[in-house]
Amino acid sequence: EVVCAHPEKRTGNEKPFHMPSHCPSCGEPVVRDEEEAAYRCTNSDCPAQRSRAIEHFASKNAMDIEGLGPQLVEALLGAGLIRSAADLYTLKAQDIAQMERMGDKSAANLIAAIEKSKTAGLERLIFALGIRNIGQVAANALAKRYKTLAACFDATVEELCEIEDFGEITAESVYDFFSH
Repeated sequence: EVVCAHPEKRTGNEKPFHMPSHCPSCGEPVVRDEEEAAYRCTNSDCPAQRSRAIEHFASKNAMDIEGLGPQLVEALLGAGLIRSAADLYTLKAQDIAQMERMGDKSAANLIAAIEKSKTAGLERLIFALGIRNIGQVAANALAKRYKTLAACFDATVEELCEIEDFGEITAESVYDFFSH
């Protein structure tokens, strides 16, 4: 959020900023929904989006996988050990231990943190999935209403709109996510 400008700090060498038309990570076009300020890459397989999605999934407010930060996510992706957050649950300690700057203890700690995340609860899993327009509060409401992830798959837009504080945009985001 821009709060104010400080024109007195300008030197005269400033250049106007223009939003890129293509993603700096994958080169695909970027688009902006008229109702939003954000520009988004159109490539669902964009490396930057994939990396950020896994980082979000592992974050403290999501699945809380301790020790799985941006650098390790990049290393796991680079080593071809994961392509998505789901792949975290197929990792083997011996594969991780072979990576640069990792050893048996670090690998065992990561595997233990991943195992621990399996008890995080449905509301944290829903939030971790990174569904557009779904924050922690909405994820909690969705989990309370549907009790299982499988039940979320079958929810209609109309049913989702019945959840307190869910509007049509939120309901459609959830429906679209689970229908894909």
